[in-house]
Amino acid sequence: MGSLFHPVGSQPAWVYWARRGALVLAAVALIAAGIWVFRPQAPGPVAAEPAGPSAPVTTAPTPTESASPSASPTPSGPLACDATNSSLTLAGYQKVKQDAQQPFRLAVTNNGGDPCVLNLSASTLSLTVTSGTDRIWTTEHCAKWVPTHKTTLKSKKSYEFSITWPVARSAAGCKTAKAVLGTGTYVASAAFADNAKARQVFVVSKAS
Repeated sequence: MGSLFHPVGSQPAWVYWARRGALVLAAVALIAAGIWVFRPQAPGPVAAEPAGPSAPVTTAPTPTESASPSASPTPSGPLACDATNSSLTLAGYQKVKQDAQQPFRLAVTNNGGDPCVLNLSASTLSLTVTSGTDRIWTTEHCAKWVPTHKTTLKSKKSYEFSITWPVARSAAGCKTAKAVLGTGTYVASAAFADNAKARQVFVVSKAS
């Protein structure tokens, strides 16, 4: 061990220490080289596979609430009595004298299943008496000859009223002629709401 730390030779001691240092450095270099050669290799970078074309992203349309069809408006009350739901009847004497009067009896009947409002006036009802093609008398000459009345008729119910004919000719302005009518066959025709119609055939006979 003494020669290890105290070199013996003809040359100076530092020469021996230099040689030993060079050997140690060489040994260290060999060890380091061995470690470098045999070190575990780090995995190389993995090449990323090229991404294929991305599928187009489709968004489902947001469902929208469709507007529900509005319900048909319902009437706030009963419908009007007219030719679509009502009928008209007319009756009178089969024979009347020249100097008498003819009391015509009329009725509007609700034939529908629901109530209807009857609005009776000269604008909704007319009564005319004719003889052949000769118009003798008509309520169109005088609105007050038609009774005015408004009521609600239940289903299958009727409203009855009367209009009296004085067995005379009429003229505009609620006028009637004094001349006596001739005897013969006459026809009374009534109309309600334009299309509901009724008629009565009768005879005017000679006064007593």
